[in-house]
Amino acid sequence: RAEREAEARKNDGKIVRVALAGNPNAGKTTLFNAITGQHQHIGNYPGVTVDKKTGYIHHNGWRIEIVDLPGTYSLSAYSLEEVVTRDYVLQDKPDLVVDVLDSSNLERNLYLCLQFQELGVPVIGVLNMMDEVERDGKVIDSEHLGIILGIPFVKAVSNRGQGIDELLDLIVAFAEGERQPANRRINYGREIEKERENLAKVLDSDPEFSAMYPSEWVAVKLLEEDKDAIDKIKRGHRAAQVVLQRSIEARERIRKHFREECIVVVGEQRYAYIHGAVAETVNRIRKVSNRINMTEVLDNIVLNRYAGVFIFFGIMFLVYQLTFAVGNPLSDLIDRGFSLLGGFLSVALPEGAIRDLIVEGIIGGVGGVLIFFPLVMILFMSLAFLEDSGYMSRAAFVMDKFFHLFGLHGRSFIPFMISTGCAVPAVMSARTLVNPRDRKITILVVPILVCGAKSPVIAMLAAAFFPSHSGLVFWLIWLSGWALAFLLALLFRNTIYRGEAAPFVLELPPYRLPTIRGVLSHMWERSWMYVKKAGTVILGISVIVWFLMYFPRLPEQELQSMAPDSLRYGIETVAPESAEFSPEDYQLMHSYAGRIGHFVEPVLKPAGFDWRIGVALFSGFAAKEVIISTMGIVYGVGEADPDAESTGEVTPLKAQLASDPAYSPAMALALMIFVLIYVPCMATMAVVKKELGHWKYPAFLAVYTLLLAWTLSVVVFQVGSLVGL
Repeated sequence: RAEREAEARKNDGKIVRVALAGNPNAGKTTLFNAITGQHQHIGNYPGVTVDKKTGYIHHNGWRIEIVDLPGTYSLSAYSLEEVVTRDYVLQDKPDLVVDVLDSSNLERNLYLCLQFQELGVPVIGVLNMMDEVERDGKVIDSEHLGIILGIPFVKAVSNRGQGIDELLDLIVAFAEGERQPANRRINYGREIEKERENLAKVLDSDPEFSAMYPSEWVAVKLLEEDKDAIDKIKRGHRAAQVVLQRSIEARERIRKHFREECIVVVGEQRYAYIHGAVAETVNRIRKVSNRINMTEVLDNIVLNRYAGVFIFFGIMFLVYQLTFAVGNPLSDLIDRGFSLLGGFLSVALPEGAIRDLIVEGIIGGVGGVLIFFPLVMILFMSLAFLEDSGYMSRAAFVMDKFFHLFGLHGRSFIPFMISTGCAVPAVMSARTLVNPRDRKITILVVPILVCGAKSPVIAMLAAAFFPSHSGLVFWLIWLSGWALAFLLALLFRNTIYRGEAAPFVLELPPYRLPTIRGVLSHMWERSWMYVKKAGTVILGISVIVWFLMYFPRLPEQELQSMAPDSLRYGIETVAPESAEFSPEDYQLMHSYAGRIGHFVEPVLKPAGFDWRIGVALFSGFAAKEVIISTMGIVYGVGEADPDAESTGEVTPLKAQLASDPAYSPAMALALMIFVLIYVPCMATMAVVKKELGHWKYPAFLAVYTLLLAWTLSVVVFQVGSLVGL
């Protein structure tokens, strides 16, 4: 509150706070991006892990601050998003709610709009996607609709920027008092209105509770047997038992009168009211008999029960082919640039720990991650295009029956696809699953899928050892992640989480051509998280890893006189007698990281991994992208070519790995499988604990993924070696 008051004084008090709401696929996010542009901030709502996106714009002397609420179909308490949305309106009390409606599905979208009106907050309706209504030969009398419902409406086409100025003008008009809310609410009919009034009187017996929550709204929620509203009564009303008993009696009287459950009667009354308003204000002005419905044509193909699954995996195959075809040349350019920079600084800076830290720790570590930024960016751009076009909803629909074969809920598809970018939001998105068993199974298997952090590691290995088929190899590893997740889900469903999956309901929006701005905005939002991670978390870990690889230092005289078998720690000889090592190799083996690597090497040897890979995998517990930076540091310290450095050039990591006789394609495949499966990053583990509420879940996740990763990587390496890889 103090921050708000200080900001209000700075802006002469001319601040209006707006909550942006709407059904999923109504164009709410597109409108938010079009209004706020780059003035956005993403965080979380207090106490929950739901994304909170805020932005602002200055218009006619006012600072308009906008909070993009989670997309939801109603303000019931069936999902966390619905509770978060209505609690934000009730507790944070925005000055205005702007409800974005899909004009082509007006009746369904108005249901949420009326529920906001019931909360007693001023509402503006945005009739979005008006171009689709016009193409369908219809016209909406927005002014008359506003008179009937008591809500002003603005026509808009948000992906073209149409209607935004009119909306901002209307928001300012409300802020300046030129427009006043109608304070109108739906009349539910004599029987329901009578019960609502009686409940509202009992609720008003506690003035403190009534000051927090509108009594008439709470009364309707009690008639709908809303669990969250009942919990609020139990926690906050001084006469909770009386209120709850009266609500039970009221629901029973309504059920006897209508011979229908009270929640059904209330919903029917809302839709009857909406239907009458739409019938009066939406008219067809021309027949569109010859227009081909592209949504129906395409759905006949992509929703085919037999071909739909293969079409989905085929589309993902094309996405990865595009990612590597376009991204690899760009990555090579960035790789070359960092190599030249590292070589230049190796010559320009005086020899010592500071030079090694900059060249090998910072440039070798962070640079090794950033070179794969083009691949990540193109991947996110492709996924954003598929989401905005409406295909991803079809993919979820198609995959529903396929998911059920493995004991997964159809809505689990959403976390599965989000994990392609990052496992952290994927785990968070599993809260949309109502059944606790479905939710736990989904959370325990999605970290296995290829994410944006694993992608650069797998991409580097695929490009280094399978340069002619890197896209195919990457796709096969991606497919392996899905196959393993399905098999594990089936195992969990039939053992520790027995029971049937809940039914699946999902809206299929019409196909739309994504806008360039929308796709680029979504792409940059996700890609920038990757860059920020490289500049913060990965930078810090890279410095720590460099320290572990650089210290303790061996005296120069002792280092030069060492024999191949002279480094011994405990009972095991570090260096094979047949190996040839430089002084830098001895120093690395003597370091803390070298000792850790050699300690775990016997366990990793059956999979073809040496101690250097052991060090990289150990660092990958913090963040999977760090595997690349760690390998870059390992090679920067132990494998640097003095002749290359003197010419201002360092051999890229991919080339060093491919030319190392200790590594083979079989080892590379085993390493890709290990990276795919083994223990998720620390951030994912923390979110799993937060979402499921106990440390036993991330502990179980860590143990089973580590054992599974080791087992499968050993099998892949041994079989691959036998067949000549």
